Amino acid sequence: MDTFSTSDLRRLTAIQTGPCVSIFMPTHATGRDGQQDALRLKNLLAQAERGLIDQGLRAPDAKQLLEPVRELPADSHFWEKRSLGLAVFVHEGFLNRFRVPLSLDEMAIVNRRFQIKPLLPLIGTNDQYYVLALSQNRVRLLEGRQFGMQEVKVDGLPKDMAQFLNYDSSERPSLAHTASRSQPGKSSAVVHSLGGEREPAKDELAQYFRAIDAALRETLRDQRTPLILAGVQYLLPIYREVSSYGFIAKDELPGNPDHLSEHELHSRTWPLIKARVAEVQQEVAAKYRKLAGTGKTSDDVRKIVAAAHQGQVESLFVDRAAHRWGVFDPASGEVIERESSPQRGDDDLLDLAAVQTLLHRGEVYAVAADQVPAPPAAAVFRY
Repeated sequence: MDTFSTSDLRRLTAIQTGPCVSIFMPTHATGRDGQQDALRLKNLLAQAERGLIDQGLRAPDAKQLLEPVRELPADSHFWEKRSLGLAVFVHEGFLNRFRVPLSLDEMAIVNRRFQIKPLLPLIGTNDQYYVLALSQNRVRLLEGRQFGMQEVKVDGLPKDMAQFLNYDSSERPSLAHTASRSQPGKSSAVVHSLGGEREPAKDELAQYFRAIDAALRETLRDQRTPLILAGVQYLLPIYREVSSYGFIAKDELPGNPDHLSEHELHSRTWPLIKARVAEVQQEVAAKYRKLAGTGKTSDDVRKIVAAAHQGQVESLFVDRAAHRWGVFDPASGEVIERESSPQRGDDDLLDLAAVQTLLHRGEVYAVAADQVPAPPAAAVFRY
């Protein structure tokens, strides 16, 4: 699986001098139907080649432009790392492909800019959250979204507690803890130790956790993203006490996270955040309905495109399966929407509005049509 980030979005949208080829297709899990996926890609390449010729390219030039993609079906290593969907972007001297955890609709689009909208559910902040996996032996910050999770590299993050506190092996804290065992007529203590010579004091733990918090400060600066703590239960209140981050989630993932993979951490933490994500989306939709008719909202695609280009769109719902073709002139702000099939040089106006909203730090909900308050697009304006 590959990641698709805002930096990828910016790199793709910087290319505005077509022809640009955008190919999307669903793929099967690793080890299944690899030949079927390769055949599907070949068929989409044939569609893209016809599209390039229709756009005015000579047949030999169209074939040459797509040549790097033709090599993918024969690359067994590439297909071994398939996910649920494949997106390929081709421009002269440029090839980028993403194996993503989305089952993408099959299409090949030739235009003067890349089509991005099918991948928008992978970026934005409306489903973003962090997990801080804490133990004496390992510390990880991970960024999660609905479709997966990846580790975030943080400069200065302590590797482990022993190294941070400069213990040698004979002094290594055990993070042992005691529990009472009562028997008739007497009481005793049971020590649960993770190895080592002694239990670390609370002030040592607090010192270790303050260093972690300090290292995270730059990464989490200006964020309002929920942070889920994962760790042995008695450690988590100590971290909460020293942390300077104001958006630690109430829900926690108890237990030692050291040996949990990114996939396992995601499968255990996404259910903790899922309901809140749905709630926020419903709140934004309710805000749209409340402000409708006040001039602070619009379901007019032409008005939304122009407003998005100006950074006016605060939040945008867009039907991820729909297309509205036309032309936008950034200089004049004029938008022409076609009532029929696209003409040469047309843009998908819904895609353009969504991309511009994200580039201006607005929120985009690329969802099914029944989740759009006024399909195919509905926007709340900042002003």
